Amino acid sequence: MVMAASPANQDKKPFTPGTGTVPEHVVGRQREFDVLEDALQSIAPSEVREEDGLLEYTSMRPIVLTGPRRAGKTLLLGWMKEQAQAMGIHVARLEHAEDQKAGDALANLLDEIAGDDKALLKLVKDSKLASVGTDQGRSWREAAFLYEHVLEARLRQGPMVLMMDEAHHYRLDIMGFMLGVAHRMITDQYPLVMLLAGAPDLCSYMTSLETRFYTTSQDLYINLLATEESKDALIKPFTNRGIEVEPEALEMMWGMTGNYPFFVQLVGSEVWEVLPKKGNRRVDAALVEKVKEGMSDKRSDFYSLIYDEMNKGKLTSYALQAAETIKRQEDAKAEREAIEHDLRQKNSDLDAKKTRAIIDDLQRLGFIWEGDEDQMEAGIPSFFTYLQAKKQRVAKQGES
Repeated sequence: MVMAASPANQDKKPFTPGTGTVPEHVVGRQREFDVLEDALQSIAPSEVREEDGLLEYTSMRPIVLTGPRRAGKTLLLGWMKEQAQAMGIHVARLEHAEDQKAGDALANLLDEIAGDDKALLKLVKDSKLASVGTDQGRSWREAAFLYEHVLEARLRQGPMVLMMDEAHHYRLDIMGFMLGVAHRMITDQYPLVMLLAGAPDLCSYMTSLETRFYTTSQDLYINLLATEESKDALIKPFTNRGIEVEPEALEMMWGMTGNYPFFVQLVGSEVWEVLPKKGNRRVDAALVEKVKEGMSDKRSDFYSLIYDEMNKGKLTSYALQAAETIKRQEDAKAEREAIEHDLRQKNSDLDAKKTRAIIDDLQRLGFIWEGDEDQMEAGIPSFFTYLQAKKQRVAKQGES
């Protein structure tokens, strides 16, 4: 899919690396955009019955969107929010719940659901939700009743999209009862769509919940772009402004991306910054050469964040072993069972449970990725090379 977020603005920077905002030129994700659009259409105001505020049929089943960091999840959520609001659909979005106490997370979510409804906002404020989960506080049963009441009251006013970002960080008790209530609302034909987004291990996390939500949800997996999509995302913002991009320059730009969405936007942004503001505005090989060193540094900075998390979790050696299993395959993809088998063969202290947890952690970090074919591959192929080089440098320093 190719989608222009807005007409080309000659002065506005067209690339948005790491911001989560919709760039000027969006490529790929055809299936994902179609699913999100269908979900919105299922609760469009025109589909809501005037007599009772319900739908003729149940809304589209909940959506679970997973992908490595900076693969485009936030972009999709932002796009859906824009489209929903343009259709007159209320959007409630909960983010960073991992940094909040149980009651605070609930209160923030209910504030989002209430929106500008003063009566509902006052009800939430007076409920003292911050004490939920403590020995002296309100019980989960009371909190669930309040949540259901506020959610139903808001849905009686019109359709709503409920978004939960970084959902793999949520507490199981919070997530479980919130999803259970929402599932009942959807079953009762309220105009509600739910979208959960998180790291690749979100699906494993969801299976541990005692709710039918996950078994009835629709999974969307996003990761690398196709080569032609990456090139299109790089060249169109320039050509839309009448700026020529030489074929050799495009190949050089693409070669720095690895088809990773964040790197595509980052390369485009770097080239845009060194492009002359006036005069002969053309992207040639000499211009792209100017950003190569800076791009290498920025890629390393991004990799180092993942490496630090990996090292902190004592996952580095397991990651290298998993990479070896994947690289041995002709198509650079391996069954999860094959990776788990190799890990247990090479590490006598690992049992099946620990091995599964390691694979889940490596997915959460975006190091490996389980795609639509249920096979695991590199989340960011160039990170395999980085990790191997890092290991060799650390080993040499240890010998000196």
